[in-house]
Amino acid sequence: MALPLRRGTSLFAGTVDELKVTAFGLEFRNPVGLAAGFDKHAELHTLFPDLGFGHIEIGSVSLRPWPGNPLPRVLRLPQDHALINRYGLNSLGADVVYARLKDAHLRIPLGINLVKTADPAISGDDAVEDFVQSFARFYELADFITLNVSCPNTPEGKTFEHPDSLAPFLTRLKATEAELCKRCRKTPVLVKLSPDLDQETLSRVLSITEEHAISGYVVSNTTSRRQGLQTPADVLQKFGRGGLSGAPLVQYAHPMVKAVYEKTGGRKPIVAVGGIGCDPRKHPAEVVWDYFRAGATLVQLNTGLIYSGPAIAKQINTGLMEILRRNKLSTLGEFLARREEFMTGREEKELCRPGS
Repeated sequence: MALPLRRGTSLFAGTVDELKVTAFGLEFRNPVGLAAGFDKHAELHTLFPDLGFGHIEIGSVSLRPWPGNPLPRVLRLPQDHALINRYGLNSLGADVVYARLKDAHLRIPLGINLVKTADPAISGDDAVEDFVQSFARFYELADFITLNVSCPNTPEGKTFEHPDSLAPFLTRLKATEAELCKRCRKTPVLVKLSPDLDQETLSRVLSITEEHAISGYVVSNTTSRRQGLQTPADVLQKFGRGGLSGAPLVQYAHPMVKAVYEKTGGRKPIVAVGGIGCDPRKHPAEVVWDYFRAGATLVQLNTGLIYSGPAIAKQINTGLMEILRRNKLSTLGEFLARREEFMTGREEKELCRPGS
């Protein structure tokens, strides 16, 4: 039995008082955002506020233009309600994206997802400088910045997520931020994590990010894993490497959200990404609610927009309102304040799951 979807233009517009959220100093009219990867070059950003989204993340954007991988770069896996992409971090470059956004007046927070230019010739200190220059370019423009240090589609197969690379990178970036903050307001900085990190490496990464006062976490990026897929192995092998998103990602992203929440003591907001709106057997608001119970404050989706269509944000907002009502919660903020009650299991029997 699916959740009932109430009709109402206010939910499509996206402003729902009961679903307003405050995170890293920003106010969000609802918790549903568009993840990076859908509007990579800031071509559609004015559309998404009218589709009911509560925030949008543009990118990934690199300092210099980069063509990415040759076609084909996306493989749809309908049997798994998933996608594999190997775009190769294609970008029109920071100057083009900045020009498209500098006069934009969105009604929702604007995030910029930044990445090092994917040219493998840019390495070492030059790679850090490349990333930091993009950071400085967008620092005043963005409402928040996400550092994409974990994309699996780099040509050289390397990322800044490795602890040995992450620490000096964040030290350099934070020094730049200190200079920028002498003339402008402080912009929240988030780190996007891979779902493929083992627990020991995750602990090391979080120790470094917390030491550098990162504002929050986006969990998670796409995965390189292929276990349990229904798509024939020869199809996957022919397409080759790339990042898997969609319904199968939930099994990796959900425990990662919980782990990050626990390892940081719930002190930093988590933006959960992975599989929302992709599984036809489960209402998307249920997936979002599970992420909230695991420790997320906001969510983002990308592949779900492809599988569920443009009404997905409205469907989630409507479903969340119904879940709050069933659990006798007046607002999402009330749930977030009482989250520990729902995570411990003491309230499990009173948690009325959709379809129950």
